Amino acid sequence: MDAERPARRIGLVLGGGGLTGTAFHAGVIAGLARAAGWDARTAEVIVGTSAGSTSAALLRAGLPPQDFVARMLGDPLTARGDEVLGRMGPLRPPEQVGERRRAPAAPRMLGELARHPRRVRPGLLAAALLPEGTRDVGGSVAGIADLFRVWPGEPLWVCAVRLDDGQRVVFGRDVQASLSDAVSASCAIPGYYAPVGIDGRRYVDGGMWSLHNADLLAGLGLDLVVISAPMSTANRAPSDRGSFLRLPVRHALDRQVRAIRASGTRVVVIQPDARLTSVMGTSTMRMARRAPVALATRDHVVALVAAGVVPDLGS
Repeated sequence: MDAERPARRIGLVLGGGGLTGTAFHAGVIAGLARAAGWDARTAEVIVGTSAGSTSAALLRAGLPPQDFVARMLGDPLTARGDEVLGRMGPLRPPEQVGERRRAPAAPRMLGELARHPRRVRPGLLAAALLPEGTRDVGGSVAGIADLFRVWPGEPLWVCAVRLDDGQRVVFGRDVQASLSDAVSASCAIPGYYAPVGIDGRRYVDGGMWSLHNADLLAGLGLDLVVISAPMSTANRAPSDRGSFLRLPVRHALDRQVRAIRASGTRVVVIQPDARLTSVMGTSTMRMARRAPVALATRDHVVALVAAGVVPDLGS
């Protein structure tokens, strides 16, 4: 990769990964600004899936890169950061919205997958077979509704899965909805959160199709695609349990990266190495890990830029 020639048209992919994934994205965004001279708010298109959709929305709302880590640490924000986050209402714990049922949430999807076995993905099977979740995801993303009255003007693609037929849906590109509904749908983990209803259709976590959905950026003529992949691993032959569990995610991401590169676009993947994996742990929903993960990820990105793995993107 030519580190001397800054890329101009850059796409950004923010993958799924729970609370530690959000902290990982914070470190990536802040680290790229600090060491590579790139403000992720300028990305030509941003693809957000599950936890990545919340970070994507904050970028399009104008949250400065350094404030992503400051937010994880509880440190003072910039004036612009205070302005953006000041528009967000407080997060609420998930409310119970129904009784637990034993029946699969999407028997129709099971029929569709049986008729089209090539479409079968482990995440889709899980989404179809698990009973509907009983908690409302809306409280977890409540503040997103206060950021935008209409969809952002710059391209923002939020990925979810339509529960009835197992199709990937890209809000902001193919389907219109409020940003809060789209982010809620993208974050609605099957079996835990209730599906999100939009225009009479039920939607669940976009990670059930793909944790990254990076293939959406193939063939767009971009100069570079940057992928923040908290659930992947930089170790192709891992020896620790945490990295080993990440290998299937790495293999799936590798296929998407090859598709993007085959279309003539360069790709940089930022994913945890063994040291960072140990900081993140195997549970993605531990609030206490957000601060150390954000700091360790920022240091990781700075080191990647210093080593030339990630190019200097400043003008």
